[in-house]
Amino acid sequence: MDLFPDALAEQLLGLARQIRRRTQQRIAPLGLNPHQARALRVIGRSGPLRPSAVAEALGIAARSATDSVAGLVSLGFVERRPDPADGRAHLLALTAAGDAALAEVAAARSEVAAKVFGRLSAAERATLASLLEQLADRDEPGS
Repeated sequence: MDLFPDALAEQLLGLARQIRRRTQQRIAPLGLNPHQARALRVIGRSGPLRPSAVAEALGIAARSATDSVAGLVSLGFVERRPDPADGRAHLLALTAAGDAALAEVAAARSEVAAKVFGRLSAAERATLASLLEQLADRDEPGS
């Protein structure tokens, strides 16, 4: 089956929506929305971070990151700490509850990925991963 690029893009977007929806359903009991879950992963992976670094890592506007971070703080998953390099600024770090929530998010993502991609053989998963990596490594479409 030879699909045009638009059809391939639509299938890929549909799969991404399916994965996002299933993951959101799994993490909903934590009180997290998808944006907060992404911010939680960034802070957990690279924190403590300034809010501007969270926005940059997520590729979103500072205001959007501020909203996500405020939600994480209100849930008790993230705390603001004074930045030792600049007393006017603060850093964002996970709390113990944030570490636990991050582990839940990671488990949910793994569970959903296993269900979605588990239908493929190991060889098919390796081929798909290789193809997606090739596409992601290209600077411009068609290069």
